[in-house]
Amino acid sequence: LNSGEIIAMQGLMNLIFEVADLAVASPATVSRCGMVYLQPSLLGWRPVVQSWLGSLQPECLTAALSEHVLLLLDWLLPPLLRVGP
Repeated sequence: LNSGEIIAMQGLMNLIFEVADLAVASPATVSRCGMVYLQPSLLGWRPVVQSWLGSLQPECLTAALSEHVLLLLDWLLPPLLRVGP
């Protein structure tokens, strides 16, 4: 914390932060906290779709239907996301 305060946590507690960039993080902070930074442009659409499909209730979307949706999106999204001159 900027003010120097410490967040008291119990042994079984975890804290996860998601930040837009590491502009003000020191190398010590990055190594101590185990931070990983990925540029969204390098990540692609697939992890977002897989996370969304995984969040749906099993009674709404079976494994077979989930795979079918992923195959359809594999076919549809790359041409739609392609940026050309």
